[in-house]
Amino acid sequence: MDAITLKAEVRTAFGKKNRALRRQGITPIHLYGLNEDSESLQAAETELRSTLRAAGRTTPVTLKVVGGKETVTIVREIARHAVSGDIQHVDFQRVDIQQEVETPVPITLVGQEDAPGTAGGAGVVTQGSFDILVRAKPFDVPNEIIVDCSGLAEIDSSILAGEVPLPAGVTLAGSPDDRIAWVQPPRVTADEDLVAAVEGEEGVEGEDSEDAVESSDDGGSGEEE
Repeated sequence: MDAITLKAEVRTAFGKKNRALRRQGITPIHLYGLNEDSESLQAAETELRSTLRAAGRTTPVTLKVVGGKETVTIVREIARHAVSGDIQHVDFQRVDIQQEVETPVPITLVGQEDAPGTAGGAGVVTQGSFDILVRAKPFDVPNEIIVDCSGLAEIDSSILAGEVPLPAGVTLAGSPDDRIAWVQPPRVTADEDLVAAVEGEEGVEGEDSEDAVESSDDGGSGEEE
């Protein structure tokens, strides 16, 4: 994997002045972690966007601060404009490349169409988790975890986080009981069953109501009360 780097500069604009920076194509960024003082930095918007596409939330990014030192980081927070979606601010966390970090890694499902539990439209593969929390050294963290669903044999068959094979140097940091994927009945069948159940309940309620009225009439005192 090629190293990902981003050139940054020390930022002297704060608060409302950051708006002026953004209009100039510069995005505020923040660097923190490893018990060192936090740093207010800035980077060119185009370079920052390119870096974020390449690194995601898992691949280390080396920040090269002009006039300062190089620091290995991972992306921790991306703040976006509520309407436009433009990047407003990015937080980078310093990491020690020899120490493990905990980070969520995206999950990609494959083999859904080969799962026996889906044969003939019997069921559909449903994804329950879209990332998995792992622990690894920064440069050992994978970009994604591939989960093979071709072994899901029947309805309610599932794959738990603890059953997902992980690359060398990577261990599970989240709950092993989290359901990653499972086979469930087609949605149409589930909806039909729900309608049938509701109609059945309504029918029972209707019969009970009629019996209650008849009993009241037989007693002769229902209306007077």
